[in-house]
Amino acid sequence: MLTGCAASHPRVPVATLQPVSPGYIDLEPGWRLRVVTPILKSGGYRLSFTDETTSGSTITLSAGDDFLGYEVAYYAVKARHGLEFVSAETTRDGRTTPQLHPVAHLFRLPRGVRHVRLIYLVRASQADHDMAVAAAKEIDALDAVTRRVLANPMDACRVGDGAFCAWIPVGIAVVPQIPKAIDGAREWVPAR
Repeated sequence: MLTGCAASHPRVPVATLQPVSPGYIDLEPGWRLRVVTPILKSGGYRLSFTDETTSGSTITLSAGDDFLGYEVAYYAVKARHGLEFVSAETTRDGRTTPQLHPVAHLFRLPRGVRHVRLIYLVRASQADHDMAVAAAKEIDALDAVTRRVLANPMDACRVGDGAFCAWIPVGIAVVPQIPKAIDGAREWVPAR
């Protein structure tokens, strides 16, 4: 059973963020990605819920027999290497275990990329994805692939023309995070 609370909208001071379009966010060195991947018997990532109850602002969802657990993996955003796997741990039957490798290998970027971007799709298309990761050595190539993906999600996310593009499977949550000092301690907060 998964339990969550109503949507929250954390506030991050505007001064700590770069200007971004509503359709993408450029990752910056010093940030990290938090990736949550469901672990299912079926081998996919799209979790189906069998029951939902609401009590006040709490929604309780039941996942059914296909759900085995989940993984939380972290990737560092590096200036010269794009994204680098840092750590992962899986939780099954209430026990959390460190892992040497992530369940889903999402960020196999080409060598030498200097710019990495997460592209968010608004459900105006029939594409079966919500997010893509794009990377390039040059910002112009990254901008070009971003425009193509936003204009034509069905066919535009591919490798070529100096840029890399790959879809994040539906069901996997990728959250860019930035470090922030809160009450004298370093905390990770959503970048957006």
